[in-house]
Amino acid sequence: MPHVDILFNQLRKRKTEPAQDKTAIDNFEKCIADVRNKIDEIINEAKSICTEPQGNKRIRRNNSSHDHRVAALEVCDNIGNSANDRFQFKDHLVAASLFFPEHFGEYCGKLPDDKLETTCLAYPELEKSRLNTE
Repeated sequence: MPHVDILFNQLRKRKTEPAQDKTAIDNFEKCIADVRNKIDEIINEAKSICTEPQGNKRIRRNNSSHDHRVAALEVCDNIGNSANDRFQFKDHLVAASLFFPEHFGEYCGKLPDDKLETTCLAYPELEKSRLNTE
């Protein structure tokens, strides 16, 4: 899917912050879901804008609203599934940011609770080992 490829290429830049990458991925997935939920409104708006002249053209048999809706839903599902497949390990981005040397000075002997909590939600086995060490 070109939409997912474009997002992936944007996120591969060297100077991106992992938390911002995760937010961008979450926003992309939310926007695709929003479009999918509003597909009937989008199809109706497109019908009101685009009108085909009824000249000597051959009439298409499979040009019903239902067919357009099914095709549009399938496209949204394909984009969403492609994004999920490509970014299934997005939760590790926050964990990876814990190991950036430029952030070590900010920790003051303790890792940030918000990043640690996000990491533990992504990897439940870490939460168990964290509780065992306390």
